[in-house]
Amino acid sequence: MDGGMHKGQRSLWDILGTEPTGDERAIKRAYAKRLKVTRPEDDPAAFQELREAYEYALRHAHLFAAELQEPQSVEAEAAQAPPMEPADLWGIVDDTAQEASAELWGVIDETLQRQAPPSEQWGVVAIDPAQEAAMLWQGCLALTLHANADDVLARMLQDDAMLNLDVREEFDLCALRYCANAGYDLALRQALFEQLGWDDDFSYLARSHADLVRGAVQRYRADRSFTHFSDNRDSYPGLDCIMSQQPPSAYVRQLFDQKFTLQLRELLHAIRWQHAEMLAYKLDADLFEQWEQAVFSKRYFKQTALASGGLGFVLHFMLAGVLDAAGFKLGDTAAYASLLGFQALAFALLAMHALRWPAPLFARLDTLQEALQDCLPVLWARPGLRQLGWIVPYLLLALLLFLPERSDTMRLLTSAGLCASALLAYAMNRQLLHGMLLLLSLGLSLFAAMFMSGKGATALAIGEAMPLMFCLAALALRSATGLYGDCGWPEAFLPRLRAAWLIGCAGLLSLLYVQQLPAPLVGAMLFVWACAGLLFSPTDFRWKTMWPLVLVPSIGIFLLADQAPSIRAMPMMHNSVELAVAVLYLTLRYMYLNYGKSFSKSRLS
Repeated sequence: MDGGMHKGQRSLWDILGTEPTGDERAIKRAYAKRLKVTRPEDDPAAFQELREAYEYALRHAHLFAAELQEPQSVEAEAAQAPPMEPADLWGIVDDTAQEASAELWGVIDETLQRQAPPSEQWGVVAIDPAQEAAMLWQGCLALTLHANADDVLARMLQDDAMLNLDVREEFDLCALRYCANAGYDLALRQALFEQLGWDDDFSYLARSHADLVRGAVQRYRADRSFTHFSDNRDSYPGLDCIMSQQPPSAYVRQLFDQKFTLQLRELLHAIRWQHAEMLAYKLDADLFEQWEQAVFSKRYFKQTALASGGLGFVLHFMLAGVLDAAGFKLGDTAAYASLLGFQALAFALLAMHALRWPAPLFARLDTLQEALQDCLPVLWARPGLRQLGWIVPYLLLALLLFLPERSDTMRLLTSAGLCASALLAYAMNRQLLHGMLLLLSLGLSLFAAMFMSGKGATALAIGEAMPLMFCLAALALRSATGLYGDCGWPEAFLPRLRAAWLIGCAGLLSLLYVQQLPAPLVGAMLFVWACAGLLFSPTDFRWKTMWPLVLVPSIGIFLLADQAPSIRAMPMMHNSVELAVAVLYLTLRYMYLNYGKSFSKSRLS
């Protein structure tokens, strides 16, 4: 033979997965290691090949030990010696040989068909594997009480008894039962998962012990989840409430906060559906259900109470303004009664909305909404169009304020209509107008209403001014969030629309200055044009952006300087001019910033 290996041959040591050695302990360890990945039920041929290699190596271990002591002299003698018999060959067997001897050195033909060797050649030890494994496991448990679990288990796995496949499987089964039941030591359980390779593969145990494997894995995951949440309590608001094993009644004050309750609701949902093992093995399931019921049914918060107080004040203020516009004055007793009555009404309305009572009323409203969605699906495909439900009435009512003379009935209806449009605007944008933003809008509207209110038949009553300004603030905030895009209008036309709006705004201001048309008519057109221009001029409402608007009232007075005294005294004329100038500034600033960005990019004109 020429010393080269034929295509169908493999080395003895390649099959065992170790270096050439004459140490029987090393051969047994290599065999036990290969048995974990070469099992008879998975690949019978590979298992048969491994058994034959193992038995051959054990029978000739003393020869290998003698040969490996002087490898150089052996090679020299082998080069000069005459051809040997097959039993004396070193490591190569030609797969074309007619007779396959069991005494070959180092190479076993993969295509060779052999009968199973006698039982005494398989290394069977006359012991009870289950009893031996139980003794080893009890010794392991005893040692881990006084030493590191990783070190103890590593030494235990190097024991000679572990070289027996049956003993090793029984030992793994003892460890699996230990991990699948309560009362285990976390350090030992972690060492078992790492050193026995259970983190990567459970298949060889799952075939015959599926229930034990499932229990062990579930408890393992439960401990991991519990440790994760315990180490990150600061990142999960409300986690202390759940893990404290106390009922929700102990945390009534925290549950009265809306933000805390909503975050706790998300945490409970995540534990229920993503960390079910921790819920089953580490938490009290009944107490957890009490938390879910308390949190998911909670709809009335301290923020709701504050909102009801603000709403009651606004309703009372609007009523007083409407009555003042109609020529009626509320006395002290009537004013207190109106304030308390509207507070109670607002509290009842928000509580009914929060608690979903009465249910038939809300079910009827949901049915009407679904019917409207079926009739007009475009309103839900383009949510911005739904804003027209309050914008159009608001603009029509605002145009009535430009009439020089209005009867008391007209003033009363206009004020009531503006109040209704303001409430409708809040209902359509309550997701946007909440918290501090709602308080800021109400405060600015109140300040503007007090500033715009005057005396005389032509004065704008406070019952008209406050809802008028509130609707305007809602329109500006909604436009800043992309009202034009939500309406589904093509954004490619925005540059042209801005240019057309600028030309129209300049033309209307010029008409007001040259006095070719009646001033109230021009003012009404300018007001509607300015509201439309809000759609094209988004802004971030920061002080750095908005501070030039403090000059708007002075500019408005200057533009109206040549008008008649009655025109100059009309608050809506000032409103119209100031709004147009403010939107003109915002539009020019937005166009300038966009032009600056495009100009700063290379190769763009």
